[in-house]
Amino acid sequence: MVDFTKSRMNRFTYKEWDDYFAQNDRHRLEIDFSREKILSKAMKKQIFPSIREFQKGEGSDGSYLMEAASAFADKYGIPEYKEAMGRFVREENWHSAYLKKYMDFHQVKTKKNSFLDKVFRRLRRLGGIRCEVTVLVTAEMIALTYYEALSRNTDSAALKSICRQMLSDEIPHIMFQSYTLSYFSNNLFYKCMRIALMEATLLFVWGTFGNVYRAGGYDFCEFLKENMGYLRQSMFLASGLET
Repeated sequence: MVDFTKSRMNRFTYKEWDDYFAQNDRHRLEIDFSREKILSKAMKKQIFPSIREFQKGEGSDGSYLMEAASAFADKYGIPEYKEAMGRFVREENWHSAYLKKYMDFHQVKTKKNSFLDKVFRRLRRLGGIRCEVTVLVTAEMIALTYYEALSRNTDSAALKSICRQMLSDEIPHIMFQSYTLSYFSNNLFYKCMRIALMEATLLFVWGTFGNVYRAGGYDFCEFLKENMGYLRQSMFLASGLET
């Protein structure tokens, strides 16, 4: 498990986050398929159901999120937040595009409907930016163990490069979203809600894609421990502005 609580990025202002995402946008992953081999039917059956799910979840126009971000930016007088969030949404869409490109190479269709994505989107719209970010950061924490496990599932250099990029991007995303949550009261009730959301999502993800995690070296206890560890780190960072 990566410890990101001591990263200097936790001291970033929203202007610095905006600069960070802008820099990232100038250096996108170029996926090399020159050595890519045709996957066996068994491997395709193992990895693509989860890849299709995550590809769907990574992509969004972010319209409702951007409305909530604009209201938050206006309330706290931080216009840089809206700019940073816009670049974050663009980066998430790059993630979706990477996975789609891999799927296209192997002639796997994208998923039109996703139960988990639909639930997450509805939960995000129950409130303003706080609700949006709480759900987003939950998915991003789970993505850390998912892309780590997925990378271990295959010898595909192309897929491994995508997983490395995702892991590199998701940790800053968690820090960025946790910083926003530090603007709000992180009382016991809210912490319990975050724990309940994480636990419910973990049960669904393991029940649906546990084969990918097991092939990647995780058992359920390790899967649960690592993800709950990331949640504790996020909650620690979210307490940063409390007095």
